[in-house]
Amino acid sequence: MKYLLLLILTLSLQANELDTLLENYQTESELSKKTKDESAGHLTVYTRDDLELMQVETLKDILKTIPFFRYLENRIAQPDLLNLDPVLSSSKSIRIYLNQNELILPIFGSGVSIFGNIDMDFIDHVEIYEGSSSFKFGIEPATITIRLYSKRAKHDAGSRVKFLTASHGSHKENIYTSGFFNDMEYFVYANHSTNKQDVYHRNGESLKRDHQKNHFYASFSDDIQKVEIQALSAQNDAFVGAVPYGVPQDSKAENKFFNLAYSANLLQKSLLFKLSYIQTESLYNANYRTALPAILGGYSQVEQRDKGSVFTAIVEKKYQLYNHTVNVGLQYRKKTFDFSDLKYNGVPALYNQAYNKEDIYSLSIEDTLALSLNNRVKLFFMQQKSVELENESPQQLSISHIYTDDSLVFKTFVSRQEYISDPYATAQDHIGNPSLKPELYHSYTQEINYETAQALWKMVYGYTKIHNFLIPDASGKMQNAQEAMKIYYMQASLDYVFRKKDKLQFQFDYQKFLPFETRGKLHHRNYLVRMTNSVSKYDFFNEIVMNSGYENLKTGLDYSAGLTYRHTKDLHFKLKGENIFNKGLTRKYIYNITSGQQIEVPVIEQKFMLSMEYLF
Repeated sequence: MKYLLLLILTLSLQANELDTLLENYQTESELSKKTKDESAGHLTVYTRDDLELMQVETLKDILKTIPFFRYLENRIAQPDLLNLDPVLSSSKSIRIYLNQNELILPIFGSGVSIFGNIDMDFIDHVEIYEGSSSFKFGIEPATITIRLYSKRAKHDAGSRVKFLTASHGSHKENIYTSGFFNDMEYFVYANHSTNKQDVYHRNGESLKRDHQKNHFYASFSDDIQKVEIQALSAQNDAFVGAVPYGVPQDSKAENKFFNLAYSANLLQKSLLFKLSYIQTESLYNANYRTALPAILGGYSQVEQRDKGSVFTAIVEKKYQLYNHTVNVGLQYRKKTFDFSDLKYNGVPALYNQAYNKEDIYSLSIEDTLALSLNNRVKLFFMQQKSVELENESPQQLSISHIYTDDSLVFKTFVSRQEYISDPYATAQDHIGNPSLKPELYHSYTQEINYETAQALWKMVYGYTKIHNFLIPDASGKMQNAQEAMKIYYMQASLDYVFRKKDKLQFQFDYQKFLPFETRGKLHHRNYLVRMTNSVSKYDFFNEIVMNSGYENLKTGLDYSAGLTYRHTKDLHFKLKGENIFNKGLTRKYIYNITSGQQIEVPVIEQKFMLSMEYLF
């Protein structure tokens, strides 16, 4: 730590001609200025400069540092920020968008499990909206909305190749090309990545968490319309497996994702029309040397295949009525899914899937009232209807107030959200419960920002109460908790600018969980110190993340650092280390719930990377 403080002092003394340089400093790049919406929640923006200086390789490089939440993986080594072991998936309230298009899975709702660690070489900037008001972006509500914006020919015309090699034989290769054809702008990207990690041993078995991905993305657009095509194939070792009754001899998970999306801004951009079609397939299999308990059927091999699709249509119209800006939206989403292809020891199981499709209709109305030049009040209402689930007509309500002047910002959000349980929790035969009630969230949050020429001070605090929270019973079947969960949280941060690309960031966030009367209080504390610098042809990155108070876990200290050498404007070399001292946050997983046996592993493993980028 003393070396970091010495570095900070040295750079402070070197900040000559500060006033002149600060006049040219911009906290957001051009694209992020156009896309961000300060009134949609508590916003964190990672600009193009941020992503490049931090050497962000995958989305988890960002998600491991956002306030109130931490990057986590579930039992089968797939991203799941809200994971509760031994529940397989808990992050349905986290929504990921690529441009205007939501990346969603028909069975688990959120697309976090396959896009939560997506490679970021085709991304221009990232916006993360936290707080329960962010459901305005889509058909279904959210506690976190992650919006990824792809690169465009206006800023990235030409081509680029990248090669990366890393610890344990990990590697990545990608290429993109972008340009114009008549009045059409195009961007095409292809990536292959292999992430190899440490091997862990329990009960004579080797547990692995290696990942491999192939990803293709293309967009074609003009001033009015945009077409996007995306295909992803991902395979990973499924670590301790889905069933917490033994250590698998071998376990694998595979996912395939295809997406075709269309959007159009019409009538001088007052009418937005969006269509999206998603098709998914997945496979999970696990083999056990010793048969599982008789309560589970005594099998030693399980294989499940599932497939599904999501079709989404959205029409939004904006009206300007005196000092009211009114947005009216009609949305329709159809999900189809089939996970009845389940085999134990190669024999098809007697499986009854409760339902195989879901039709969701939504009507949303948002009224932004300009009380004065500095004051805005926003009212949002969404009425939803799920056709297949009886008595499922959830409502989303929020009211917010935004005050802004040259240096001060006040944001207040009050919201009520209802979450329909996703198919994995209601339709599956072995863990599903068709009688589940919607989860109900009541939230209040407040944000205060104070900005000077060199610094941005930020404070956020809030409270959330959750009714009908989903938990598994002793047999693994999903149930609604009888008691409400309460969460208190606060964040304080400072961004201090020395020069255009020299920035120091401090961040602290705290959460107090009161899960249920039968469990004690949980106190999570997270600290972040980050510094980015540019000197001549060199860019430097230093980051310390400390996590403490997590249940049954020690305090984690993750120090990461990077160096970029810009040999020419077209040829860059990069060196980066993650969790350099191997002291970062660890996570425990139950692999035998009967005996309580667990395995503890790093959330972010130690890794060293060397890469080269060439533009032509």
